[in-house]
Amino acid sequence: MARRPARGRTLRDLRAEVEAVEARDREAAARAPAATPMRPRPEESSRRKPLTQPRMRVVWAVCDIGGRPVATFPYAQKAAAEAHAAQLKAKKKAEFFLRSIKEPIDPTDD
Repeated sequence: MARRPARGRTLRDLRAEVEAVEARDREAAARAPAATPMRPRPEESSRRKPLTQPRMRVVWAVCDIGGRPVATFPYAQKAAAEAHAAQLKAKKKAEFFLRSIKEPIDPTDD
């Protein structure tokens, strides 16, 4: 069997301390005045949250070999963007490629 240490607090002592603290808390709660009931919160309106980011649209970007956009075209005009890339390749003797990118929509554009 396990022997208990010669010195120190026993479980019985610890339990007695816990019960004493609980008894003190119950007495303090009984002496304290009754808590006032909480007021009901005013009902929040169901407003839509404002958009945190602007709306985006996808466009075709003709980019140079460094990845920098040289020209942009609406997404529906992919053929025009490919033609522009081919024209720049022939004219400047450099590589150009297409890539789709997202850009914010300007509210004044229609």
